[in-house]
This record gives sequence, structure tokens and C-alpha cells, in this order.
Amino acid sequence: MGWIYGLLIVLGLGIDQLIKYWAIIKLPAGQEQIIIPNFLAFIRLNNHGAAYNILSGQRLFFLIITVVAIVVLLFLLIKYGKQSYFLGVSLSLLLAGALGNALDRLLHGYVVDMIYLNIFNLPFLNFVCNFADILITSGVVLLIIYIFKTDN
Repeated sequence: MGWIYGLLIVLGLGIDQLIKYWAIIKLPAGQEQIIIPNFLAFIRLNNHGAAYNILSGQRLFFLIITVVAIVVLLFLLIKYGKQSYFLGVSLSLLLAGALGNALDRLLHGYVVDMIYLNIFNLPFLNFVCNFADILITSGVVLLIIYIFKTDN
């Protein structure tokens, strides 16, 4: 079962980096390409911070936090991944996303974002993200479900 988690991490990281490479090559920075009006567009932004560009310019801080998160996630995956497939998938998605954004910070000095969602024109549902962020969010949702569904 461990090889499945490894494959999920490699595939997630690979897809993330391919999409980001495409965005860098094909999307001029800041220029919006509408896919579904008032809902989905592509726009490449170079995010020097975290979500909504908070703590912009704190690259070293984010790299340190990410390395700690990756070590903790790997430990949890190795220790508990065999006990629960659901938990293992959740941790694998979190790892793939964390690695994808960390790789961006190492290679570019910023994270490449390109998926613009504007859901119902609500401020908290109006953001630009990337595939790694989607992996992280999916991993968190699965982890929350696992925590609430597991009897301990």
C-alpha cells in the first residue's frame, strides 16, 4: 500500500509542476483569460507570500515551515499510513501540495498561482490558487473527515 502513497505524491507533484510550467510559458503575468464568466479564469500571479499574498517576502520563513510540515507529514504517513488508507491518501495529498509549493519557492523565489475562482462574487470565495493548493485543501478536507469519522 505504501507504493500507492508514493505514486499519489509523485503524480500530484508532477501534475502541479506541469500546470505551473504551462502557466509560466503561456500566461502573461497579470493577464486574465476567462474560461467561465464570473466563475473561472486563468491569470498568472507570482505569489511571494501565503494565501492572499499574506506575509509577502518571507520566503525563508515559508521554506522552514514547509520543511517542518513535510517532515511531520512523512512521519505520520510512515507511522499511520498502513493503518488507514483514507488517512494515507489525505497525508499524501498534503505532501504533494506542500512539495509543489516548496519547489516553486526554491526554483523561482515565489509560488506560481494561475487558477482564478470567483464563486458567487463572495470575497472569501474569490481567489487565485494553483493545483498544489487544491491538493492541500483536498488533503485537509479528507483529514477532517477522517478525524470526525474515526472512533478513538
